Amino acid sequence: MTKDPVDVGTPRLLALGAFALWVACAAVGPQVGFEAHSAFLFGAGNLPAETVSGLSWATHPEPVNALSIPTWAIHFSSVYEFLFAMGVIWKFAEATGNEKWKGLTWGMLPLHASGVAACTYHFFYNPSSLQFLVSTQAGLTLLGNLTVAIAAYRIAASNGWTLSELNPFSKSETDSTDLAGAEVAAMPLVTAEESESFALLAGKLTVLTLVTSYVVKYGELGLDIPFEANPFIGAGIVLGLPALTAANFYSKSQAEGGEGFSLPSFGGGEDGKPSLSMDDVKKYGVAGTLAYVLTELAFWAVAFPVASTVFYNTAGHWPDVLNDSGDRAAVLAAVFAGANVARLLVPLRFGAALALAPWVDENIVNREKA
Repeated sequence: MTKDPVDVGTPRLLALGAFALWVACAAVGPQVGFEAHSAFLFGAGNLPAETVSGLSWATHPEPVNALSIPTWAIHFSSVYEFLFAMGVIWKFAEATGNEKWKGLTWGMLPLHASGVAACTYHFFYNPSSLQFLVSTQAGLTLLGNLTVAIAAYRIAASNGWTLSELNPFSKSETDSTDLAGAEVAAMPLVTAEESESFALLAGKLTVLTLVTSYVVKYGELGLDIPFEANPFIGAGIVLGLPALTAANFYSKSQAEGGEGFSLPSFGGGEDGKPSLSMDDVKKYGVAGTLAYVLTELAFWAVAFPVASTVFYNTAGHWPDVLNDSGDRAAVLAAVFAGANVARLLVPLRFGAALALAPWVDENIVNREKA
């Protein structure tokens, strides 16, 4: 059966209309009350200036670069959506009986922390002294992409997929057996009575997003912390909130007796439990080895810029690694410390190489054959 062609005309017109509206607002915004802290959206997007100045708890004036309510809402909604998605995936693991899905929840944790890092940076009104939070967000995003890729590989492998196959599904849509030849079992369904309705979930997200946006935007005006740009408090927020999320899922795992917080593992170990080593990477030949080399190069490519940024935020100037031995020693010490942390995550690094191996095989090793 052939599918009807997709009508792209309407979405394209809507996109062009939205772009035209943005251009118009940017061009004439200040003349119609769209300047900083304007009470746009009838005061819902930003409270009127006289209202803000009259807040009994506000001991600080609102900085000119303070985020508006819609901008805060975008940030907080993404954080809450990730939390909701992590919870849904956890429930899906219980419904299907496949514990590997819980690994995806754990894999999403660095991405959740990345969103918290962005919100923390804006909470302090984007000071240059906390620029390391931006680098932290980028690093957590990179780490999260790797851990989610590893979690996806584990899920696919648990359903019979191997790295020799680029498509985790059966070659024929009508084939009723998986790659191993076993019958494909239907997934258990969760009834509407056992789960929240879409409307209720959307309502929760909307309420949480708006309440948090208003509380943070106008509540922090009564605090001194957002105006002091303390790096230790900023780092504490970025690490603390995701830690609470991790503790929540860890307690769930312990209560259910299922898969707890552990690094992904593959292959076979001495005690019969899965483990991961360089031998598993070498099984995939040139593609596996090359993927491992690329992941190691990625670490070192990130290590030096991150170490230099940390040095800048502590010493107040960029390191002169060529002429100043003190600066060079400080940067190398930071890189060495990072390398030792990475050494503790050897299974994660091997897992990243395994997740990257199919792409390397298709786009580098066998590119000429395609």
